[in-house]
Amino acid sequence: MKTKYLILAAVTAVLGACSSDDLSQDPTTSLSNETAIESYEAANTVLMGAYDQTGYYTYLTIGQIGLDVMGNDEMISSGEYGFSTYKWNMYSYNYVQYPKIVDGWWSAYAPYLWARAYRAITACNLLINNELPSGCEDIVAQAHGIRAWNFMNLYHLFCPAYNNATDGGDSGKGLFLRLTQASADATEDVPRSDLKTSLAQIISDFEYLYENGTATSNYYLNQKSAALFLARIYLEMSDYTNASRYAKIAASSTFDGSNLMSVAEYQSGFMTANTEWLWGFEFDSESTNIYASIPSFYHAATAMSSSATFGTAAYGTQVPGSSVSDRTTYLATNGTDYKTGYSTVRFSKSFVDIFAKDANDIFTDCRALFPFYIASTDGYFTAKFNNKSSLGIADYPMARIAEAYLIEAEAEYMLGDSDTALDVLNALQTQRNGSVSTSIDIDEIWKERRRELYGEGFALTDLKRLQKPLERVGEDQWSSVLTLPANSPRMMYPIPDDELLYNPYYKDDANYNSGQNDYWAK
Repeated sequence: MKTKYLILAAVTAVLGACSSDDLSQDPTTSLSNETAIESYEAANTVLMGAYDQTGYYTYLTIGQIGLDVMGNDEMISSGEYGFSTYKWNMYSYNYVQYPKIVDGWWSAYAPYLWARAYRAITACNLLINNELPSGCEDIVAQAHGIRAWNFMNLYHLFCPAYNNATDGGDSGKGLFLRLTQASADATEDVPRSDLKTSLAQIISDFEYLYENGTATSNYYLNQKSAALFLARIYLEMSDYTNASRYAKIAASSTFDGSNLMSVAEYQSGFMTANTEWLWGFEFDSESTNIYASIPSFYHAATAMSSSATFGTAAYGTQVPGSSVSDRTTYLATNGTDYKTGYSTVRFSKSFVDIFAKDANDIFTDCRALFPFYIASTDGYFTAKFNNKSSLGIADYPMARIAEAYLIEAEAEYMLGDSDTALDVLNALQTQRNGSVSTSIDIDEIWKERRRELYGEGFALTDLKRLQKPLERVGEDQWSSVLTLPANSPRMMYPIPDDELLYNPYYKDDANYNSGQNDYWAK
């Protein structure tokens, strides 16, 4: 069967970080003229287009960083200490993202996140809903996986938590589940599904990948990454039996630390996919987003100088100099692996303080990659995300076995087996040279999730899933939003106006609010 309307974006992965070419809003189902998928090569081109859309900077970079800076531990520099914010992620950090642009595109990330997600989903639908040539079975399996990941990401960005006490389960506002092939003549407009239906669709797609995927490279979605994502979704649903089942599959039933990164691998800076990574995005010299890459926002240098590396007393202290100008000059001259981009995401002292130190106040936990700060009020830099060579050439972790440990620990604890849960948690902590827990509860597991997964897009989703309040503490917070109650309706992006003004289910004012997230209702 011929497939109509192949999306154009399949071959446009590379755009400069400061380019404005992609800042205009196209319809989420924008398609080209008739094109047939009659070969493996053509099908693979569509699949690579779905990956390209998923990894694009107006989606992956902004979305992942947004999910973290809307939590307790990360912050955006105030712009007063040598590194201007350029307004990137400021609005997310300050909880004032809008459904449409009010002050430059950074004030309304929702339309860009939304468009990229649905372009990827549309490409997947082209592969899923049509008969492809023989040999394309794994392409279809990966298409199910990419569609599921994008729906899962939209859920984290735009929806309340499934187990939210005030708006969860059957009645909660879920996803716009576009599952069939759109056409230029009949745009596929769908109502907003409830959360139960939404998460059931995500599970169905990941199960398809798990049962049919044959890829072995960890640069592509595969059976093990599908298992981890199934464990993640079942944890969202408080289905601890299935969460544990799939966490065991993702970790090959091994929770002794032997399948985790070594200390050296962790501290090299996340830039190369290794055996712990079940799926990582590869950004090379042709596909890097350079200044709009994730390392650009986190990295400045791995140490302030060769004598201030991890394990020394100078690590994690203020850069020398009597003024901000002196310190930034010192860093530029002496910094190890000095490659600055925007370098505007910081970490609060209250977060840095939860990592293990020895009697001499020197970090021992290998994950405490906070090498220095310019001023205490501006927060700590991190060296967790490094660059292979030039800025932005670095792999980004999408799924790691360490998360399976954390899911298994939480699931076993909630199922009543505290001893097994503690053993699993301690195995992870021991491998990282961290503080070994002597007892276990949800807060202890959550603290370990924060240590292990910072910068990987979990901060806000954990606040929502665990029904925790936002509590930003310490001197190094400049946002006007320092606290929010648990289950706050502000803990999600608004549905873009374009969706609600053009989708026939919501386009008039009388129906707008039934599709919009509550905080952003008119």
